[in-house]
Amino acid sequence: MASPLLETIARTRVARFSELKPFSLAFVDSLLPEGRKKNLKVIGRGVVENADMQPPITEDHGFTISYIVVPPGGGAGLHAHKTAEVFIPISGPVHVLIGDDKEELVLQPLDVISVPTGVMRGFRNYGERELTMLALVGGHTGGGSVTWHDEVLSRAAAESGLAVDEQGNLKRLPNFKMPEDVEGSVL
Repeated sequence: MASPLLETIARTRVARFSELKPFSLAFVDSLLPEGRKKNLKVIGRGVVENADMQPPITEDHGFTISYIVVPPGGGAGLHAHKTAEVFIPISGPVHVLIGDDKEELVLQPLDVISVPTGVMRGFRNYGERELTMLALVGGHTGGGSVTWHDEVLSRAAAESGLAVDEQGNLKRLPNFKMPEDVEGSVL
């Protein structure tokens, strides 16, 4: 018989990968071809633009941990946070884009990069297979809202009908059309 402590930990502090809810529409870049990915929150609410994204481990740890499953050609558009962000590819190489000029640094599985506060960053999966990576963002609020590169915001608005409101939440524009393959919340 498990102790009350173990039962509490098992109920409130364990996240089973197979039970995590994937969100394909997590951020403003999510419907752009190079922004396609599934975000799976694990610990901490952190940086979110879709209010429906809730982690199974909700207690504030002072950081946020998420898995990101990236299809071939997918990734994340250039963005910055008010804290450092760490990427760890698990199942394949990932190309990390740094700065407005999108300089590339290739990480192999289990390599680690810590992108400094305020630096524009993004990533791409140029491989032929889906890759899973781990992302960590510091701070009790996960670094606050995302600061997107102007190019990402203008393309998202024009091509997918998505924008971000003043509170940092996703909003539909009149030209928004939901693709059929989106998992998670539908806004």
